[in-house]
Amino acid sequence: MITVTTPAPPVRELPEAFRPLRSVEFQRLVDLGLFEGTHVELVGGVLVEMSPQGPLHNTVLRRMNRVLVLAAGDAFEVGVQVPLDVDDITLPEPDFTIVPAGRFTDRHPDAAVLIVEVAVTSGRFDLGEKARRYGAAGFGEYWVVDLDRRCVHVHRDPSPDGWGSVVRHTAGELAATAVPGLVIDVADVLSVAG
Repeated sequence: MITVTTPAPPVRELPEAFRPLRSVEFQRLVDLGLFEGTHVELVGGVLVEMSPQGPLHNTVLRRMNRVLVLAAGDAFEVGVQVPLDVDDITLPEPDFTIVPAGRFTDRHPDAAVLIVEVAVTSGRFDLGEKARRYGAAGFGEYWVVDLDRRCVHVHRDPSPDGWGSVVRHTAGELAATAVPGLVIDVADVLSVAG
């Protein structure tokens, strides 16, 4: 007789003795192929499973990629869903990172001037825990293209507690502070959401 057991739900509240997984440990597990067939990232020492991309998310990624790469020029590089070394327990894969041009063959970038997340179902997490960690790490600017709320949340003035400024844009032009020439038409980007 075969007994099928249902896996227990994940922990809802972490005990005080919780020890987070560190970025270097996570990277070793990735290198060993432990996560083959799944898409996870490390945020705050916890493995977070990423949602599969739907056509809407993918369309916005392609549209944003074209604009970001053209604006980046030779001074910057655009990373698309690649790891960003945020802190010793956070190694996420934002939709886009703009980093100073350089060689990253032995480590992941840790100095982004702009991070962009495209949120279809992940808005709460992107605007919550990820935003807090990106701000505390001192990254210059963070945009969340929120397709559900039809706006772009622009985070500026990073601080240890998160961000000093968060502004919602629903239309008009939006210029990045650290990337000369990077301007998006907010309404155009959001128009794919219907």
